Amino acid sequence: MSAPALSPAELADRLARGERITILDIRDDTSWAIDADAAERREVPAAEALTDPQAVARELDDGPVAVVCNRGITAEPVAAALREAGVDARVLEGGMRGWIGALQAREVDLGVPGLAVRQVQRPGRGCLSYVLAAGGRALVVDPAMDVDLYVELARELGATVTDVVDTHIHADHLSGARALADRTGATLRMPAGSLERGLAYADRVVPLADGDVLDLGGVEVRALALPGHTTDMTGLLVAGRALVGGDSLFADGIARPDLQRGDPEGAREMAKQLHATLRERVLTLGEETVLLPCHTHPRVLAKAVAPTLREVRAAVPELAIDDPGAFADALLADMPPRPANYTQIITANSGMAEPDPELESGGNSCATR
Repeated sequence: MSAPALSPAELADRLARGERITILDIRDDTSWAIDADAAERREVPAAEALTDPQAVARELDDGPVAVVCNRGITAEPVAAALREAGVDARVLEGGMRGWIGALQAREVDLGVPGLAVRQVQRPGRGCLSYVLAAGGRALVVDPAMDVDLYVELARELGATVTDVVDTHIHADHLSGARALADRTGATLRMPAGSLERGLAYADRVVPLADGDVLDLGGVEVRALALPGHTTDMTGLLVAGRALVGGDSLFADGIARPDLQRGDPEGAREMAKQLHATLRERVLTLGEETVLLPCHTHPRVLAKAVAPTLREVRAAVPELAIDDPGAFADALLADMPPRPANYTQIITANSGMAEPDPELESGGNSCATR
């Protein structure tokens, strides 16, 4: 008996709707895994599941079971054996490699007439990107490598992708900005600081400097330099109502300052710069400003991540630290490991090497906690 497949997108949609699904993880390394409120996770080695599928079946809850391996290959015989044992088992198509590419769109209502915003969530890695549309024009910010969804979302919103922005040279995931610009003929924009760091495709980029304004169908989108996570980190202030903050400030944390200048002294100086950025450039925007971060914890979410700065202040105690040195100490204490392959990802996103999907593994490590 063969087992049917469940696509990553379908699994993400079902989990987001609150459907109870058991995730049976048969991988050796389960340090990064599928996370969702509606998921019941079980870990059983593949060999054990194949040796006694009846015993495994007795331990599983009633209802559908998604069998997860690395690439969807090992899961096939396990799921088939469990189906013989009476379990509604299905193979997660592509395994965890497929899961980290899954994308979901969530609406964000900023209350701006004529403006539509979609937050594109990547639950396998915690990346957030955006489609903003007004007046038939669409701006895409920090797109993932799979660009089809962005084109489709723009079409659904009655718009054409005219501008693509990367908020900085990413270190934890591969950028789809160039691919999306090629696909749509859109203008590729990156911070002027990114060109200073070095881009092999600089001749294709329209630099985005602090204070530059993009006209999105009558809606003002203003570039706001936010150095600290990197020297080129740049956010977008949308209609004076929301800040697409890139990797600077998150809903419940702060960006790590050690991915561009990784030595201790360099990271400390970047942390102090981030302190000034948050206090002088972000928190001064007003407590009702909506933060649209570009990262969150890797998990399936049922709605968009779009807190006000008042809510972020309450959730992030480090924002109350006045002294830059103490702030740097707080950020750099017990930092999590750097993202896997981050130097190679920076090289690929700079155009110095071909973007290899194998570089992406594990979850998001761009926050300090």
